[in-house]
Amino acid sequence: MNKFYKNKTIFLIVLIFFILVILSIVIYFYILKQKEQKLYSFSETLDEKYQTLSLYSNNNIVNSSASNSSHIIGKIKIEKINLNYSILSTCSEELLKISPCRLYGPEPNQIGNLCIAGHNYDNGKFFSNINKLSIGDIIRIYDLNNEYLEYSIYDKFEVEINDTSVLSQDTNGKKELTLITCNNKKKNRFILKAKQMD
Repeated sequence: MNKFYKNKTIFLIVLIFFILVILSIVIYFYILKQKEQKLYSFSETLDEKYQTLSLYSNNNIVNSSASNSSHIIGKIKIEKINLNYSILSTCSEELLKISPCRLYGPEPNQIGNLCIAGHNYDNGKFFSNINKLSIGDIIRIYDLNNEYLEYSIYDKFEVEINDTSVLSQDTNGKKELTLITCNNKKKNRFILKAKQMD
């Protein structure tokens, strides 16, 4: 009888331990999901702000280089992968958690190579799916007047993390795009190059 109670006590301790472990895992994933939802909700708020800005904007758009604070400079839309985000004027680790950011280059739809960085969370958000795009696919870039230009993808490749050659502004007077994200498996940067359609 004493052995029975001893076994029962051990069983209860093991059962409580497993319940606590499972509960901890559930709480961890719940907090992670809430954090992700909060970021996504903030990104949607940015999109609403872009819509408001485009309604009240004029052709005298403030150049973001004149300000240290980041602000919305346009929008990127790729219908094929259901991508639709505001573009922030500057780039930092914190801002990349909110929306794609201009890493280098001109304002949207100006001459030069607009380089836009976006996180790859491997979950369909931000630039997670740009590797599914093909040569010839279309990217729309909107400015603050809600006017857009279409860019056609002409190259896709990977570079090492410290390779900055993709930021080159040598475009022969053309309007180009470079989309940059991480390849989380190889630890490289995935690059898409696009040029304004004729």
